[in-house]
Amino acid sequence: MTKIRLKLSPKPSKAQKKQEGKTGFVPVKAWWVIERTNSWMERCKNLTKNFERTLENATAKINLCFIRLMLKRLALAEPSGSYTA
Repeated sequence: MTKIRLKLSPKPSKAQKKQEGKTGFVPVKAWWVIERTNSWMERCKNLTKNFERTLENATAKINLCFIRLMLKRLALAEPSGSYTA
């Protein structure tokens, strides 16, 4: 099993917030990525309930969800060149 390395996003200091003209709660940039990813996963109906007995099956379903998402985005992207047969 490979080790997962996490890199925490730096929390802005009071001086940085004052310099940017912000006060109070300032969201961390990486948090948005996590929330967006969770909302993408919620769109996969087969992931709403976890009935899988093994971790491998659950991981496979998550991978299939993201593969489907990426294929959908690639299909919507305009081709850079036209191919004529």
